[in-house]
Amino acid sequence: MRTCIGCRAVLAQTAMQRCVLSNDGRARLSRTAPGRGAWLCSPTCVARAVKRNGFQRAWRRPVPAGALEGLDHSFVSTPDNMRESLSDGSAVGAQMPTKG
Repeated sequence: MRTCIGCRAVLAQTAMQRCVLSNDGRARLSRTAPGRGAWLCSPTCVARAVKRNGFQRAWRRPVPAGALEGLDHSFVSTPDNMRESLSDGSAVGAQMPTKG
């Protein structure tokens, strides 16, 4: 079970998407990328989390300006179609399997 940083809903990990801050300072959606994860249940929760400073708390560090731009556009609504994606919406690599 994971807690959404936007709306604080507690859902199964498979119903949510994990966002990490990569080394280049851009947020990306990935289940397997290294680092602390921030869990989101919907694209609308991205704006809520920004407003409530949820990303800074989840990642335990300041978020660079522009790191979260376009993150809500790269959000995938179904976990089966989950692919790593950068905050500008571009995909990284092939389709990613979910952990088991």
